[in-house]
Order: sequence, then structure tokens, then C-alpha cells
Amino acid sequence: MTSTRIVKRVDSREFRDFIDKYHNDIKVNPHAYFRISEAQRKVYKDGYLIATLVSEEPRLIGLQQNGRYAAFFSRKEEYLRIVFSVDHPKNIEIIANLIHYWTFVRFAQ
Repeated sequence: MTSTRIVKRVDSREFRDFIDKYHNDIKVNPHAYFRISEAQRKVYKDGYLIATLVSEEPRLIGLQQNGRYAAFFSRKEEYLRIVFSVDHPKNIEIIANLIHYWTFVRFAQ
């Protein structure tokens, strides 16, 4: 079983390069809403997730052991984690989004 553990930190320039390349071809998989509440689903809709991925600078971008990327975006009291795959040369697919109420101390280095 593959893990969601981050095995490699991704440079923000590399992240921005493939976001710029595929920004018109980003899809949201229905599974992206599987682990969030109904109230959160009203806020974190497809357009919001895509706009966040395209226009905001993540606090951390990492490559997970399962080959997918995780980008962490700072929010008021939590972090929005968007998990996505890059299907070269076709598109980016958002697989999951999670709201975390924890600090980034262990990821800071």
C-alpha cells in the first residue's frame, strides 16, 4: 500500500512551472470532497480549489510516496491541503482536499 507521507519537498519554482503549464486543464475529482463536512463542501468548491492552486503560493509543496503532490495553503487558523496528480502531458487532477488544524513546525526545515 502506498503512503501519503511526503518523501521529497518540491521547489516553489517547479510547482509554479507545472501549474502555469496546466492551469487551463485542472480537474477536480469527486473524491476531493470525500473527507470533508457538508459545511466545508459549500466553501471549498471546484472553482475555489482550482483558484487556490493557480493563484496562491503554498507554504509547502511535497511529493508523496504514492506519486501525488500535496500543497499546503495557510488559512486563518488551519491549513488547506490540496492533493493532486500531474498527468504528463495532459492535465492536473485534484484528488483530495483536507483542512488541518495543526502547525507546520515539523515541515519548516
